[in-house]
Amino acid sequence: MTKLTTLSTVMGLTGVVLAMLTALAGGATGIVALGFGMMLLGFMGALVGGFAALGRIWETTR
Repeated sequence: MTKLTTLSTVMGLTGVVLAMLTALAGGATGIVALGFGMMLLGFMGALVGGFAALGRIWETTR
C-alpha cells in the first residue's frame, strides 16, 4: 500500500505544479483542469493509503 500512497502523492504534486505553471503562463483552461483533476486523484489516493495504514495499525494493537 505504500507504493499506492507514494504514487498518488507524486501524481498529486505533479498536478499542482502543472496547474500552477499553466495558469501562470496563461495556458488553456483544459490543462489547468487536468492539473486540478490529477491533484484531486492524488489526494484521494493518499487518503485511501492512509486509512489502509490506520486499519493495519488498528489490527496490530488488538
